[in-house]
Amino acid sequence: MRRSEIVSAALEEAAAMLGSGNAAGAERIAKAVSAMARAEQDVAALMAARTPVQEEDEEAVLAELRSRFAKFAEADIAGAPPEILERIAATGIAE
Repeated sequence: MRRSEIVSAALEEAAAMLGSGNAAGAERIAKAVSAMARAEQDVAALMAARTPVQEEDEEAVLAELRSRFAKFAEADIAGAPPEILERIAATGIAE
C-alpha cells in the first residue's frame, strides 16, 4: 500500500469515527497523519539541504527514516498519545 493510500484510509477512518461520535479517536488519527506529514516535510527539507559529501550517507538517512517509521507505527498501534507520535516523527525518540 502506498503512503497516499494509507493516509487516505486513515482520514476516511477518522471521518467515520467522527461521524459515529468518537471525536477523540478521530482527533488521534488526524494528529498521527499530521505528524507523519510533518516528518516527510522535514525529511524533504533535510534532503534538499544536503551537501555532496552528505549524499554518501544516503543509506544512513534511509535507515534512519525506516527506523522512525517503524517506531511510529509500533507506538501508534500500542496507543501512544499524539505527543509521543509527534516526538517520534520529529526526532526518532519515543521517551
